[in-house]
Amino acid sequence: MLNKAQLIGFTGADSEIRTTHKGKKYAVLRVATSRYTKKEGERQDFTTWHQVEIWSPGTVKWLEGRVLAKGTKVYVEGEIRHEQYTDDKGQKHYFAKIVVAGPGHELKSLDRPETNPEPEPGEEG
Repeated sequence: MLNKAQLIGFTGADSEIRTTHKGKKYAVLRVATSRYTKKEGERQDFTTWHQVEIWSPGTVKWLEGRVLAKGTKVYVEGEIRHEQYTDDKGQKHYFAKIVVAGPGHELKSLDRPETNPEPEPGEEG
């Protein structure tokens, strides 16, 4: 089975490090991708926003030492996960996110590739 997503886009906010209630660190990014069409000679742009969670320890550690600033061009490779939550009014909400957590998953800055993290042992990059 294959569950793989690849994105090239721009960060919509600075990267953020969070900690679970059990003390595990992970990073969160919002990434915008876009496509365009031409209709009657006019270009129409369409932007899609993606929530990205990074759980790979080496990449989280790399992000702790720097911030991927808003507007940074990035490459993301991970898997698609679908989640749901119930709000205060009892209404269910569904969303998808890209998760960078396993071998073959990665996050790279395309603006400054020389600063990208090295894969951890057991992670492919």
